[in-house]
Amino acid sequence: MKKILLTLIMFASCGQQQVVKNSVNGFISGTESKAKIGSQDAVEIFKKLDNAWAKLDYELIKTFIANEATLSFHDGYVAKTPQEFVDKIKSEVARVESEGSSYEWITNFAFAVAATDDGSDENNLDTGDWVHAQFTSKNTNPDSKIDSEIFYEYYHIVEGKVVSWNSFRKIINK
Repeated sequence: MKKILLTLIMFASCGQQQVVKNSVNGFISGTESKAKIGSQDAVEIFKKLDNAWAKLDYELIKTFIANEATLSFHDGYVAKTPQEFVDKIKSEVARVESEGSSYEWITNFAFAVAATDDGSDENNLDTGDWVHAQFTSKNTNPDSKIDSEIFYEYYHIVEGKVVSWNSFRKIINK
């Protein structure tokens, strides 16, 4: 009897797999949107941009930036065009190297989220995907008081182009 009961339980449990579809959570202030998992396509765009940036391939970097974008650096500077974005990167490279360090990083992770349709055309938050990434940059200047920097970045990617980007920096002292 126990064997029959166990067999029935096993058979019933095999047929009761639930698939979670369109799982959402969270909120976005001022909208009816919620967060959901974004697309791997957006992560692939991010990876290509990150690779071009690591190689300082400025012309390729510009191809990933929308003609009109809002690109906010950790120091408060905001670029509005692909060329302004590249020019600021060039100045950051020069600053880092003038301080005796290497302009390098390790990409720790990246994942994409998206916003559900809020039924409004007042903003574009619910278009495309938002890639969240973290980077660690080890300071290579032995005389620096800084051990490393951690960057948190958010890329709003719509139709293969970054339309909005924000960068935040955390300094780790020695």
